[in-house]
Amino acid sequence: MRVTEDPVVKNLCDKPGDERVPDGRPIQVTLPPAPSMTVGEITGETWRRPPVTDPAWLLNFQGLRWVAPLAYRAGQDGQFTSLTALIRQAVTFHITNPDPGDNSAGWDEGTALRRLQTENCLYALTHSAALIPGMTADVAVLTGKRYAGPPRLPVHNHGLMANIHMINAGKILKKPEWVSFAADRIVAEAPKAFSAKGVTFEQSSSYQNVNVSLWRTAGDILTELPGYADQGAQIQQRARNADRVWKYLTEPDGKIVQVGDSDLLKGRPGRPKDPQVLRDDETGWVIGRTSWTDPDATFYTVRYGPDRRAHGQEDRAGGLTWSAAGTRVLVGLGRYGYDTTDPLCNYRREPSSQNVASPPDPHIKGGRTSTIDTEFGKTRHNLAVTDDVYGPLHRRRIMVDQKRPALAVTDAFGDVPEWSQNWHLDPAWKLVSGKVGDANLTFRHPSGRILTVSTSGRVSGIWIGDKSLPYGWVFPEAGKKIAAYQLSVKSPDGAPVATTFRVT
Repeated sequence: MRVTEDPVVKNLCDKPGDERVPDGRPIQVTLPPAPSMTVGEITGETWRRPPVTDPAWLLNFQGLRWVAPLAYRAGQDGQFTSLTALIRQAVTFHITNPDPGDNSAGWDEGTALRRLQTENCLYALTHSAALIPGMTADVAVLTGKRYAGPPRLPVHNHGLMANIHMINAGKILKKPEWVSFAADRIVAEAPKAFSAKGVTFEQSSSYQNVNVSLWRTAGDILTELPGYADQGAQIQQRARNADRVWKYLTEPDGKIVQVGDSDLLKGRPGRPKDPQVLRDDETGWVIGRTSWTDPDATFYTVRYGPDRRAHGQEDRAGGLTWSAAGTRVLVGLGRYGYDTTDPLCNYRREPSSQNVASPPDPHIKGGRTSTIDTEFGKTRHNLAVTDDVYGPLHRRRIMVDQKRPALAVTDAFGDVPEWSQNWHLDPAWKLVSGKVGDANLTFRHPSGRILTVSTSGRVSGIWIGDKSLPYGWVFPEAGKKIAAYQLSVKSPDGAPVATTFRVT
C-alpha cells in the first residue's frame, strides 16, 4: 500500500494540493499578499517579522498550514526530493525561530496547534524523526500557560483543536502521556462547551457549527481510546443535542442568520412540529419564527445576557435581526477579518456596528447586566431587555407583529441627553424616499416588497459603502464586503424613541 493511501495519512493530512510539486527544483510558494517565497530559504527573521500582519494570514504561514497539502501531493506523486525539502522546511522553522516563551513569532497557542496539525501529517507521511523535537516544542505550548482553555480561559474551540491534535501526535509518536493528558482535558471541558439547550458560549451563529463539528470529532476519538469509551459516547450525545440548534439559526431563505463573527452559510430546515421559539438564558439568545415551512415566514433573533466573549460582538444590549415576508430586513454584519490595522475588521467591536441603541461615547466594561422578559402570543411576540451594558440604564421593548408583518422597537435611557439607535439593512434594500432629518424612510426590495421605517426620533445618519468611517457594509464571508444601508436615529433631548419597520 502506498504511504499516501494509509488511512492514518488520509485522516491527518486532509487533502493533497491541486498541482504537482516541482521535484529536484526550487519550490516557489505564493501566499498573497506576500511576495513569493522559496521553500528552504525562509529565514528566522522572516518567521519573526513576516511581511503580512493579518492574523489569519499568520496562522497559515507560521502554522505551516501551506506545507501539508504540498507534502501530501509530493508523497502521492512519489516526489521524495520535494517531500524531503518540505520536511526540512518544517524542521528549520524551530531551529531558526525557537520558542521565545511568549506569543510572539508564531508561538501563540492558535499557531502552535495548527503547526502541530501540519507536523502530524508530515510525520504520518514520512516517519521522519527530525520532526519530533518541533512537535514536542509545540505540545509544550499547548500544555502550558498559553493553552486556550481552563483554568486561565473559558472553554474555546482552540483548546479543543489543540487536544485533538495532541491525541493524534501522541498516537503516531507512541507517547501515551500526551494522549491521556489531552483526553482528560476534553472530558473535563465538555460540559462547559454548550448550554443545557445546546447553544455554544462563543456567541456566534457560525461557530455553533464549528463547535458541533469539533466536539463530534472529539467524541468519536474518545470512543476509540481505551478507558474513555463512555465519556466519548456522552460527548457525542452533547454534540447531537447542540447540532439541533443549527436549524434554529436558519432563516426562511435557507441560510443562517449572521450573529457575531459569522459567515453567510447554508442552514438546515426544521420540522413543522419543532417549537418555533428558542430562548436560552445561559448564552443570551432568543430566536423566533412564524413557520418552519413557509418561505414568507417572519424570523428574528435577540441577544442579551453574558459579557462579550470569544467570537461575540457588541450586541447584548438587545441587539436583533429581523426578516419578514421571506426577506431579510435587519441583519448582522458578519466578520471581515481580525487584522487590527484594518478599520473594517475592528468595526465589529463597536456598538454602532450592531442593531442596538447606545450613547455617543459608550463605556463598554465587563460585568454589566443584561436581562430579558418575554411574552410569546399567537400573533405577537413581546420582549423587553434591561441592561447597563454601555454605562447608563437602558430599556428596550421589542414587539414582533407576526401578521402585518412589522417590528416595533422602543429604547429609553435614564438621564442621557443624547443617544442613538443604530440599524443595518440587508444589502438588497434600496432607498426610495427620505433623507437625514426625516422621520420616515422608504426602501424597495428586488422582490417588489416595500419597507417603511417610521420613528418618533429623527434620522441622523444614512450611509452606504462609506470607506472612511467605515459605515454601511455587511460581510457575507471573511474578506468580502458588500455595501448596505446603515441608519442612525437620534433621540430628541434624550427622550424615548420608538422606531417601526413594516414590510408590505
